[in-house]
Amino acid sequence: MSAVARISPGKPKLELDPVVIRKARSLARKAGAPVVRIAKTHTTVSVERAVLRLAGLAGADHEGEPWVNHLVDAVRGEVGLEHGVTTPVFDALSRGEAPDLLTLAQKSARARCRSAFRRAARAAPPRVSRCARSSPAWPASTRTAPPATD
Repeated sequence: MSAVARISPGKPKLELDPVVIRKARSLARKAGAPVVRIAKTHTTVSVERAVLRLAGLAGADHEGEPWVNHLVDAVRGEVGLEHGVTTPVFDALSRGEAPDLLTLAQKSARARCRSAFRRAARAAPPRVSRCARSSPAWPASTRTAPPATD
């Protein structure tokens, strides 16, 4: 029988030896492990700026400098980017440092929110997640809706 696709359901499309498949997958995991390890522990300024854009931060100051640049630079300067910007940014919002992302970025551009960012404690991520999910950029279908009134 050839290694051509079969039509019958429940059977493999290609005639490949399962032992060879397991070996190939194992080798692929081994070869990719260093790349995955680096990707899980490193980020870039560009990635973090994109994350803030996805969270809904847009626009620029009067000189054309994007607000995301100001905010990422402020976070990087205070706590670093090793764990990304979302936790320190949404932690700052949940603590009332600013009412929204744009205001926080504007304050960081004017250096009026020094020490606003911190590495959130272990207990903070659920609070931070709730704050992030309430962001207008978060998909409406996943936001917590207020109870319906009749």
